[in-house]
Formats: sequence, structure tokens, C-alpha cells
Amino acid sequence: MSEEKKAAKEKFEWLKNMTFLKKLKQVKHIGLIVTIIFILILVIILFGDFNLFAKSSSTTSVSSNEITYTTSLEYEKAMEDKLKNLITKIKGTGNVDVMVMLESSASVVLALNDEKVTTTNGGVNTTTVSATPIILEQNGTKTPVVVAEILPKIKGVVVVSSGAENISVKLNIINAVQTLTGLSTTAIQVLIGK
Repeated sequence: MSEEKKAAKEKFEWLKNMTFLKKLKQVKHIGLIVTIIFILILVIILFGDFNLFAKSSSTTSVSSNEITYTTSLEYEKAMEDKLKNLITKIKGTGNVDVMVMLESSASVVLALNDEKVTTTNGGVNTTTVSATPIILEQNGTKTPVVVAEILPKIKGVVVVSSGAENISVKLNIINAVQTLTGLSTTAIQVLIGK
């Protein structure tokens, strides 16, 4: 036997003697588990958002009333602008600034193609279910089919108004924000501005 073959055989013997591999061989359905992990990794690579450290940003395009937001920050800014525009129209509010805090980022629900595969191994039936997103291709561009678009949930709103000294104006602002956002009054703060 040549030296190369001996060295290769020694490496293989060392690999066979590893306790980790012995324990791994004892796990039932290891092939199925490895296959599922592999599929999950592929789905994450294909459709995952790798910008893990950016605060409140979503690369998914979400639309509301024909306006498209590509990030949660853009949605947040648009909501602040809409609220400010409305609140400044309330009599007596004066100068107004609005800040909106989001609880989550935008998300979409994709249409999935469910596939069930049943295998028999030693008299035991094993059913594997895999779900893959349905992809449409138009003009060379592949896009997933979107079933639902979920806008971020608003956590709270702070309004600073120079007219908030007047209790009637303050209550009108709270009522307007509450009606538009669906928030409880405890999640809305109206403060007196300069």
C-alpha cells in the first residue's frame, strides 16, 4: 500500500472514531433532519434579509393606499407628516411637531406551494412537508406572489403643540390621533410646545 493511501486511511479511521459522529448516527431520522435544515438555509439565503443590524428597516416594499414604503422608517415619516398635516388644521394648535413610534417593521405574507412527501422506512411512515414560495417571472424579473401586506403597528404618538395649553385643543388633538391610529389615550402624549 502506498504512503498516500495509508495516510488517507488513517484520516478516515480517525474520523470514524469521533464520538460526535457515533452519537449523530444514533439519532433517528437524521437524514430527514439534515434535509429540513438544508431547505431552511436555502430559503433564508434566497429570501432572507441580511441587514440584521439596521434599526427598523425593512427591504420589503409595502404599499398602503397606492403609496409604496420601502422601509419602516419611510412609513414612520409618512405617518408623522400625515398626522402633523391634520393636527395643524385643528383650530388653536399653533406650531406642531409629531413623532410616531413603531412596534414592529413592515412584513409581507407570501403565497406558498405546500408539498407533502411520504416515505416508508422499515415499516415506519414519515411525512415531510415543505413549503416553497410561489415565484412569478415577468420580463426576466422574478418576484414572489404576495398574499397580504402587513404595515407596521404604531406603538405610540407624541405631539408637541404650542396651543396645547388650552385643554380643549389638547383633547381635540388626542381625539384626532386616537381616531386615526386606533391607539388608546395612554399611548398618546400631547405636550405644550414653545
